[in-house]
Amino acid sequence: MNTPLVDLRGIWKRFGDVVALAGVDVAVRAGEIHALLGENGAGKTTLVNVLAGLYRADAGEIRLAGRSVRIAGPRDAVALGIGMVHQHSELVGQASALENIVLGHEGPGPLLRRARRRADVEALAARYGLTVDLDAPVRTLPVGVQQKVEILKALYRGARVLILDEPTTLLTPQEVDRLFGTLREVTAGGVTVIFITHKIREVLTAADRVTVMRRGQVVATVRVDEVDAARLVELMIGQRLPEAAPDHPPAGGAPVLVVTDLVVPGDRGAPAVRGVSLTVGAGELVGIAGVSGNGQRELGEALVGLRPVASGRVVLDGVDITRATVAARLDRGVAFVPEDRLADGILPRQSVADTLLLGMHRVVFPGWRYDPRRAEALAREAIAAYRIAAPGPTAPTAALSGGNIQKVLVARALMLGQRTGGRLLVALNPTRGLDVPSTRFIHEQLRRFRQQGGGVLMVSEDLDELLALCDRLLVMAAGRITGTFVREAYDPYRIGALMVGTVG
Repeated sequence: MNTPLVDLRGIWKRFGDVVALAGVDVAVRAGEIHALLGENGAGKTTLVNVLAGLYRADAGEIRLAGRSVRIAGPRDAVALGIGMVHQHSELVGQASALENIVLGHEGPGPLLRRARRRADVEALAARYGLTVDLDAPVRTLPVGVQQKVEILKALYRGARVLILDEPTTLLTPQEVDRLFGTLREVTAGGVTVIFITHKIREVLTAADRVTVMRRGQVVATVRVDEVDAARLVELMIGQRLPEAAPDHPPAGGAPVLVVTDLVVPGDRGAPAVRGVSLTVGAGELVGIAGVSGNGQRELGEALVGLRPVASGRVVLDGVDITRATVAARLDRGVAFVPEDRLADGILPRQSVADTLLLGMHRVVFPGWRYDPRRAEALAREAIAAYRIAAPGPTAPTAALSGGNIQKVLVARALMLGQRTGGRLLVALNPTRGLDVPSTRFIHEQLRRFRQQGGGVLMVSEDLDELLALCDRLLVMAAGRITGTFVREAYDPYRIGALMVGTVG
């Protein structure tokens, strides 16, 4: 068998008492696209950070083309031909694409030898089929093109091993297809690609082989053509999930929510929501798709009263609540899962019980006669019902993992809905950071809310999630609704084009 190009042997990494990597072995062949698959916290990013020199392994060996190497920092990795494209762009927005690509590698002399460097970059771009406007400021380029700049930057530094960490997080379906086409061009040119993902569909589409990690260890490395989605899920979570219960949406009811010409200021005062009109019916789950930062968060916060409205109307069950307080909306059956669970969702120093009951005190304890024993009992019920991994109801909320904090927020919203009639649930990225079983569980809870006659408005940056879950889908770009789709007419590519404003 040929010697692997990248051979990680017995890699250990600890952060205090937390073991992030426990004797990991991964071998990557030259010229392949090798996926690292696993849930949040599986150790994928820690492993590639060791390879890229961002972390130092506590134990183990790294071999390149059969030779043992020492990687003490990023400079060592770059010198060895290892380049990494991080999940979030590290480019200089005001500088041009060309300036970003050559930054730090301009060559000798006090001035950038622009013509020579440009020729080198153009030749590199042509070799790998990476079309980029080299003169454009990076901040003006779409996210997918910025990613090409990042790849060119790594290749310009001589990368023969290219690492991409969750590269499709902010991309539309068209951009994902183009990225995977780019990776094929790159590997055809002699570069080896390692990409991190938690999306099984991407592994089956783009990779040659996949290494599945779980809890800091390697579970298996397999050829993609030898496995299916169900098997990969089983490897990721350590068990085979039962078949999902069939979804039977109730017959469409009267509108629960009617929004008309809504204008909502952003944090800097300029409108973030620009004349949005939409409806959510009783027993309907409506999704909002869009690239992050196009007004989705501001819309959700305005609907639940957390952000003032400049103009327009919000009507719930025929009652105008545009100027109603948060408390009044809660009383009328509006529930909310915020986007930022740490900043907006919890009381870090308070107990799980206090966080779960936040907003429900007036409902559970009329007249503010707070009963700690009753609060703890309700919290215990919620911990059990929503499968929250917590030491108990008196544990500090901040001591929970991110995924379990997310479950607390969803549990709170749904518990409130149960006690106030459950008319409208506004959920902003409710499954972010959750593992596969927890994500499925939350989806079941959203469907149950809808099945009981409530309306759900869900924002997610995961288009696949919205397509699978929602009865109707709205697309939002630049603060406006740019398209509406019913389930029978879902078209991921048209939705993606509307998300980035390339379709009128």
